[in-house]
Amino acid sequence: MMHLDDAAVLDVLDLPAVTARLDEAYAAWGHARAATTTRVRATSSEGMASAMAAVVPPYSGGKVYATVDGRFTFVIVLFDLSGRVLCTLDGNAVTSLRTPATSALAIRHLAAPSSQVAAVVGGGRQAWGHLEMLAAELPDLAEVRLYARRPEAARGLQERSAGQGLPTVVVAPSAASAVDGADVVVTVTSSPEPLFPATVVSDRALICAVGATKYDRCEIGPDVVERCAAVVADDVTGSRSECGDLLRATAAGRFDWERAVELHDVVAGTAGGAVPRAGSAGPVLFETQGVALQDVATAGLAWERHATETDYPTDTDKEQP
Repeated sequence: MMHLDDAAVLDVLDLPAVTARLDEAYAAWGHARAATTTRVRATSSEGMASAMAAVVPPYSGGKVYATVDGRFTFVIVLFDLSGRVLCTLDGNAVTSLRTPATSALAIRHLAAPSSQVAAVVGGGRQAWGHLEMLAAELPDLAEVRLYARRPEAARGLQERSAGQGLPTVVVAPSAASAVDGADVVVTVTSSPEPLFPATVVSDRALICAVGATKYDRCEIGPDVVERCAAVVADDVTGSRSECGDLLRATAAGRFDWERAVELHDVVAGTAGGAVPRAGSAGPVLFETQGVALQDVATAGLAWERHATETDYPTDTDKEQP
């Protein structure tokens, strides 16, 4: 059985291709041709393990991972729809691509036209992928403001961006100053407390909140959630138990779950009404928890490309959703 390590995955995948594949997968989900589970966690005094699964024709599969001292070890298993195991994959590279690709989908469908100023709050694993994504998805992008808790991390990302010819990255002195007036905001932190007040959020802002994937994390405060004209999630069901931003806003009486819209309905055009773009009625919030559909769709693309490059025998050349 083939195993693709992270290096092999990065050798065959690129962010635009992953974004295109996720666009297809989310549309399939919106039309009930694909499905995904919420994440389940097993936690004891000795450790934590998590798992989630999805069907994304012509594939099915899932991701299981261990969490130790804040570090993740991911493994993905990919099947065809007959149940045959196609391959296993290390999951770090897949995660590093599918997460900014999902934010890219939100930008395509929800960002204000001609967005020129972006902000990234956070300097960890997901910051670089989102900087690359913003440069690719925003053709009018003139400036990215970056704030990281560790100044050396911010400076390192600034230098890396300059070295690869990305739009100007300006290191901001605070999260609030980075966000103030920005058209697109990306938060990629593990913060337990809100990062900035609603007063600095532009009416044109699309906020892609990536980091609050547990109930005890909170990047986006209740005041910001309440102000947003629309709240879109990559999995509303999972968000009800895991999205600290929305759980805290609900507890404060400033958010009603009836307001939440599924990203797959936005992509598929099945939302049952127009979901406003940022700027048309105020800011828009996109909350991403990460779902197995993203992993299985991305793993399927990696399998196809690697099998083609290595002449590995495959009979999975079927129409994509």
